[in-house]
Amino acid sequence: MPEPSERVARRRRADWKPRFLEIIRATGNVRLAASAAGIDRSTPYRRAQRDPAFARDWAAAEQDAIDVLEAEARSRALAGSDQLLMFLLRAHRPERYRETLDLRLELRAEAERIAAKVGLSADEVLELADRRAREMERR
Repeated sequence: MPEPSERVARRRRADWKPRFLEIIRATGNVRLAASAAGIDRSTPYRRAQRDPAFARDWAAAEQDAIDVLEAEARSRALAGSDQLLMFLLRAHRPERYRETLDLRLELRAEAERIAAKVGLSADEVLELADRRAREMERR
C-alpha cells in the first residue's frame, strides 16, 4: 500500500485538469496553465492524445480564450484602431473586405498567352496543366 504522501501526490496529479483548463481559458497559454496546475508542459499534450474528452475540453477552453481576445480587439477597434477594425471586417466578411485576386481570370489569361505561342487553344493548355498537376499529386 502506498505511503500517505504518495497517495496525496497521485491525487494532486489526477486533479490537475480543472486548474489547467481554467488557466488556458483565462490566458490561452499552455506553459502558464501547466505551471499553475503543477505539471510538466508536456503532460496535457500526452493526456489529450489518450483522452478525447480532455482534448475537447482543452479545445473549448482555447476557443473561450480566443473569444476574449476577439472581444478586446473589437472594443479597441471601435475605440479608434482602424487597423483592428479592418482586420475584424476582413475576418468576418472576407467576401467584401478581404483583398483577393481572382486567380481563375489570371490563370485563363496565362493559358491564352501560352496557347498563342504553341498553337493550341486556351482550353487545351488548361487541360494539359490540369493533367500534369494530377500526375504530380500522385507522386
